[in-house]
Amino acid sequence: MGKEKQAIASSSSSSQTKRRKIRRTIRKRRRRNEKLVTAPPSLPNDVVEEIFLRLPVKALIRLKSLSKHWRSTIQSSFFEKKHLKIAKRSHDVDHLKVMVITEEDPLKGSQNNLPRPDTDISFRTYCLESASHLSFTRLNFPQGFHHWIYVSESCDGLVCIYSLKTHSIYVINPATRWLRQLPPAMYQVLLSKVNNNPLEDGRRDENHLAFVKADTGYKLVWLYNNNNNNNDDDSNETSLVTTCEVFDFKANAWRYLTCTPSYRIFRNQTPASANGSLYWFTEPYNSKIQVVAFDIHTETFKLLPEIVSSIATSDPQYIDMCTLDNGMCMSKRQGDSMIQEIWRLKPSQDSWEKVYTIDLLSCSSSSSRTKFGDEFDWGCKDLVEPFTPVAICKNKKMLLSHRYTRALVKLDPQTKSLSCFSKHRLCTRRSVLYFQSLISHI
Repeated sequence: MGKEKQAIASSSSSSQTKRRKIRRTIRKRRRRNEKLVTAPPSLPNDVVEEIFLRLPVKALIRLKSLSKHWRSTIQSSFFEKKHLKIAKRSHDVDHLKVMVITEEDPLKGSQNNLPRPDTDISFRTYCLESASHLSFTRLNFPQGFHHWIYVSESCDGLVCIYSLKTHSIYVINPATRWLRQLPPAMYQVLLSKVNNNPLEDGRRDENHLAFVKADTGYKLVWLYNNNNNNNDDDSNETSLVTTCEVFDFKANAWRYLTCTPSYRIFRNQTPASANGSLYWFTEPYNSKIQVVAFDIHTETFKLLPEIVSSIATSDPQYIDMCTLDNGMCMSKRQGDSMIQEIWRLKPSQDSWEKVYTIDLLSCSSSSSRTKFGDEFDWGCKDLVEPFTPVAICKNKKMLLSHRYTRALVKLDPQTKSLSCFSKHRLCTRRSVLYFQSLISHI
């Protein structure tokens, strides 16, 4: 029996050896039959760069991991600026996109009905013309916002997200997932004391910051009214009607401007940005509303010499301001008529032209839907506040938002109908025109 086992083992070992020899022989024959493939000569660096400049940000991020030379090229400030220039031109001409910012899972991890210490925020990008979903990014912010989330306009693919209840403030590039936490403005510090104090009878006026790019670089500008709540010992601006803080990214600090408007501005308004200036409505003075303009390069304020007369004498609830087609626009809703007229400021800043009319009365009287996913009725006659135009499509349809709904709708002035552009079950904080860029580390 022992000899038989040894014979079987020897036979098995020899058969395995034969199989290995056969496999080696087959591999050698395959290698001999294969044609030699030579790598093509490398493209000139300037040609490679021109190709990269026209690629989306996501593709460029992947390419950085394939070559040290490519990484060096893509991360250079020279390449970032050239890529930004092409992205801007493409955005302005043919590829308008809209980014919808929402808070994700606001109750996840919260205890005893207290807000989460951190916050998850998502960034969804859509094509303006087709409403198709293009990209999704979700970021976690360690210092939370306690559900008080405000978002600036997009500036070179960057946005600023901040809170008026906590000291949280970040600048983010959703495409590269880069973010930078900034020190709080004094306005945030003062306002958080009011909003977190249950003994306060009411909130302080809430005004929103602007994120812009001047000749000297990026800036955050925060103009707000002084009132009785601004009595902190550290503030020396209480003698002024308004206060303006500007964030210096190089110094990583906020600074006060010494010359500010002597007119109080509307509460809860978002400034419009166009033609190198920022704009705010003032509170009525001598029964007349005016517009304050801030030159982002010289950091000086002025009052516009002219304003549409129907807006100057209007109830502040019926008017709005926005940036549309790269111009500063103001609009007014005509009460029960549901007609909203939009005027655009001419580059000379001394006159206005009426450019659009929104007629939702026709939509509500036709068979068009006026409700999309929530209880907000876009055709409600009792609605006081005007709609905010977000963008104009190539086919002249207008994308609209409103402070009381999470949905975005498109208004077709030819068919006098509304269609849903996007809706989200979670809390949508803002929708902004947007394009991707590589700009980071400002």
